[in-house]
Amino acid sequence: MLPISRRSLLRGAAGAGALPLLGAVPTFGPAVGPAFASASADAPPPLWVGAGPFSYVYDPSSSAGPRYLNDHTLVKAHGRWHLFGIVGQSAPRGESPDSTAEISFAHASAPSPQGPWTTHADALTVDPSYFGEEHLWAPHVVEADGRFWMFYAAGGASGAAINLATSTDLFTWTREPSGPLFRGLAARDPMVLRIGGEWVMYYTELSDSGGHHVVAYRRSTDLVRWSEPGVAFTDASTDATVSVTESPCVVERDGWFYLFIGPRNGYEGTDVLASRDPLHFELAGYAGHVPGHAVEVVADGDAWYASAAGWFRNGLYVAPLEWRDTPPAWQSPDNPVAGLDVAGRLTVFALDAGDRSMLRRVQTDASTDTWSEWETFGGPAGAVPTLGRNTDGRLEVFSLAPGGVKLHHRLQRPDGGWYEWEEFGGPAGAAPAVARGADGRLEVFAASPGGASFARRRQRSPGAPAWDPWEPAFGGAAGAPPVVAANADGRLEAFVLSPGGAAIRHRWQEAPGGPWTAAWHAFGTAAGAAPRVARDGSGRLTVAAIGPSGVGTFARRQTVPSGGWGEWVPLFGWSAAAPAFAANADGRLEAFSLAPGGARLGHRWQVAPGGDWHPGGEFGEPGIRLAATPTAAPDSTGRLHVFAVTVAGRIRTRVQERPSGGWQPWTAFGDRAVAPLMSGSPAL
Repeated sequence: MLPISRRSLLRGAAGAGALPLLGAVPTFGPAVGPAFASASADAPPPLWVGAGPFSYVYDPSSSAGPRYLNDHTLVKAHGRWHLFGIVGQSAPRGESPDSTAEISFAHASAPSPQGPWTTHADALTVDPSYFGEEHLWAPHVVEADGRFWMFYAAGGASGAAINLATSTDLFTWTREPSGPLFRGLAARDPMVLRIGGEWVMYYTELSDSGGHHVVAYRRSTDLVRWSEPGVAFTDASTDATVSVTESPCVVERDGWFYLFIGPRNGYEGTDVLASRDPLHFELAGYAGHVPGHAVEVVADGDAWYASAAGWFRNGLYVAPLEWRDTPPAWQSPDNPVAGLDVAGRLTVFALDAGDRSMLRRVQTDASTDTWSEWETFGGPAGAVPTLGRNTDGRLEVFSLAPGGVKLHHRLQRPDGGWYEWEEFGGPAGAAPAVARGADGRLEVFAASPGGASFARRRQRSPGAPAWDPWEPAFGGAAGAPPVVAANADGRLEAFVLSPGGAAIRHRWQEAPGGPWTAAWHAFGTAAGAAPRVARDGSGRLTVAAIGPSGVGTFARRQTVPSGGWGEWVPLFGWSAAAPAFAANADGRLEAFSLAPGGARLGHRWQVAPGGDWHPGGEFGEPGIRLAATPTAAPDSTGRLHVFAVTVAGRIRTRVQERPSGGWQPWTAFGDRAVAPLMSGSPAL
């Protein structure tokens, strides 16, 4: 966020001293129903949680201009759904607004969470005379005792506070005369749930040392008097500058409690943790991911919905919430994928938007940039495929079956045709990562469903159809599948995100084509999503990763080819995922970074192979939103091609005028609609 913002409160709070009793077990009131029940041996396992495609259902803009929603709440009363949420004027595309200007709550109503929504006058406006209110954040509304109770975050110079306003009709609200219910280091984003005979409030906070982000809780029997705080979840990261325990939302289903928190896997991402105890959640209870910011979960009869909003979207989005017996597949941020085939032809692979069959398109003449029509290549598939290129130039395509059932692969023939698809075995949580070692053999790294572990498999000889058995314990639990690259001396090096994004780790071959280090080693602090790695013309590797919440992209580069590593340095501002890299014909890396919401595409490049980065600038098209970070690949002439999928599912492309040179305008790349997937799940 901006220097003065909701998150900047955390910086100041971290040095403000401990929050008294944070982490202590409260003694207020009776035990909370099933809160302290542990799962018995015969208890059914928790379900996995995902979401279907999000639909844009409500625009809060006014005659003064476009407005965004952020943290919000949905409550059903008298047969209609009511929306209350942070509202503010939208910032220029790709930029974040000043959240201190968030001083009112939008109000709208609809017969269904999917709409149509009717705009009402803003429900509440900041009142500086009310105990120093300076902003209004994150409302949550419950109905009890014939009234509606709105809990919200406010405060200012006097510190963070959780306030209360009540209403009998959802239109006129009266603040609690006695003032804030309580204050804290960074207390905000309250959510209230009835559990057993008590109310439990979950909210975003810092640990008593100020070093960890936590979801705190308090208990009450009357919604006015609240217990001392306890801690329901502590994030593993010690980075107290950017919160990753925002917008806590807890729901109960079949004896399990599910905590939704974010931003995780980027600004527009929410992780789900399951527990039998609503006052204690751990990363080990990871139960899925929803690709939205400030996600709220509601049930309307038998239907469950996830709603999302945020700074980079103009309004409210709603998706069907999915309860699953198996974890949803992790989606690579590469969409589409492209590479040179055995004949030196640039080949693009994508998924059809309708039946999710795999599509292929081939550049038939690089000098005139002529392409074949789209053709079906197999499928349907559970994720965009990944590519490997053998020493003789033959492509090999690796694909995930629908539902994460198994992996498949297909090898190109020497004449340019293709052998049939074959099962590949191994864990099937995502399309695998592929790299080629110094001995010419391809190595594949595959994550298990849910990210519990990942395995490795290697060709028996370069380009051979036969493969060695899987090494099932190559890596433990991870927050995303690994990324792999070859050092200048041919040694492969793998990088992986720790569960919850607490750190990046790496592991490498001790000799070209040889064994790997016995253990994983620390490589970086907290990161918001899977990293990226590429090698430039100097032979040095560069790794890039987004910070927690996606507030910026940072890069780390080898000090010498195949050697040690320099410090992390800033590369881009707000980013939806780690940037796409591609090497120019002269060895200079180019990087492309998409802002959350997809409205802005940043572009930077090395001024010399292995050198510093040019400041760069905007690379996208005005008015065109992209659904994912683009893919970049060279053709046989050395010119880079950038392929980007719009939120409408159409591919756009931009091509260099000459190798290592400037860029031609954007153009359409065929007329086929492809699946606009982002990492984690369908894009908003």
